Amino acid sequence: MTIGKITSSQQNTVFVKVRPEDGTFIETHNGTARSNYYIIDSVGEQFSAAHWFGCIKVKMGNVVESARVRVNLYDTSAKALAYYETESDLSAGGSVIHVIFNPLPAGNYYLEIKKVSGSCGISVVTDSTLHNAYKEGAVTNQWDIESKIMYVSDVEEERAIAVVGDDVDNGVTVTGTGSDFNFIKLGLDEKAICREGDLLSNGGKILNGCWFVEEQ
Repeated sequence: MTIGKITSSQQNTVFVKVRPEDGTFIETHNGTARSNYYIIDSVGEQFSAAHWFGCIKVKMGNVVESARVRVNLYDTSAKALAYYETESDLSAGGSVIHVIFNPLPAGNYYLEIKKVSGSCGISVVTDSTLHNAYKEGAVTNQWDIESKIMYVSDVEEERAIAVVGDDVDNGVTVTGTGSDFNFIKLGLDEKAICREGDLLSNGGKILNGCWFVEEQ
């Protein structure tokens, strides 16, 4: 099946309400003296978001060998309410983990990075004066974690995501796993337009799936 451009003149556009990133962010540290802390079990950072946010970028430190970490977002360090959890595989060297989730409103939150396997460090700022970090479950004033909280719009915006029933052109690329790219189908339940991870004939793959729901 082929991915292409929608060209039919008779189009019924489907809109969803989203909160796009606006390019602003806060950092969970101040200061400039960066160091590497090897995680024994877990580290964390308490922070306050002034706006809605939908992504956290965490700077990992040195990874001696392949490692795996679990990232959780809670309400507080007491971890009474969990908002999000994901796991990431890390290769040797350094990397930045992009933790992406449905946007959350302004408020206080607690970010935790827990080592699952391997040996890995996290980038910390030793001259930071915020002192909101947790090291192995206990408050520490030795550093704060180097991460960014990426803000999104506080006001929802309508964005067109699909056109119902219109055919698309051929010739761009072809999926290898059979998603419904030819046209968008009406239905009583959720239908896949494309699936995350679908392979393409040009060597790429779908990074984010596209979905819609419509009742007849």
